[in-house]
Amino acid sequence: MMAAGLILGGCQKDQQELVAKNNSSEQKAKAEESSNDGFHADDKVVTINGKVLSYEDLQFYQLMNKIDIELNRAVDEKNLQGEELKEKMDYWDEQSKYHDNFNVNLSKMMEQHTMYLLAREKGLDVESAEVGGTIDEFKAKVNQNEAASQLVSAYPDDAYKNRLNSYFTEKLLTLQIHETLKADVVKEKPNASEKEVAFDTAKNYEELYQSQIASLEIKINAADHE
Repeated sequence: MMAAGLILGGCQKDQQELVAKNNSSEQKAKAEESSNDGFHADDKVVTINGKVLSYEDLQFYQLMNKIDIELNRAVDEKNLQGEELKEKMDYWDEQSKYHDNFNVNLSKMMEQHTMYLLAREKGLDVESAEVGGTIDEFKAKVNQNEAASQLVSAYPDDAYKNRLNSYFTEKLLTLQIHETLKADVVKEKPNASEKEVAFDTAKNYEELYQSQIASLEIKINAADHE
């Protein structure tokens, strides 16, 4: 399933902060101009029903996915130990590398925007206060997580701030669709196990996503990139 849908000692810390401070402007300039994928920030990546999503948009989704990974990593570091902790840390390392992949981030960006459009078609909405509260909660978690904060500092500041509202609006509406599907499964199978409910919900979500994406006019502009 595509969904589910970008989620990390004193002297060492001082050194990291110094390096981050000295290189911050250079990192942001590079992020704005080009990337290892050979794209510029404003290059078109995909067009969905006339809505153009740029390479900078894709980088933002990658950033948000990686931040989620670091926040989840921190929770596991706090609650787990021993072999279980090691296995989880290895898992999050794998997930972080996985989200270095262009196509992975493209798929997740397309999925969220596609399901957001479906939510709008269904008349779903989210209050601006809820979006704002979610953003505030997210920022607080990032500020308390060094790895997540470093990820944010390497991304252009204005581009980051300007995308938070639309990103979380889309995400919250997508979650509404997921919760509706889950409620339908529970209603249909009141005695189902949590695992079965999760499986059926994911299956129904994927089917709905495939149906929705087939109904949209989509052009992968990145395919034309040389």
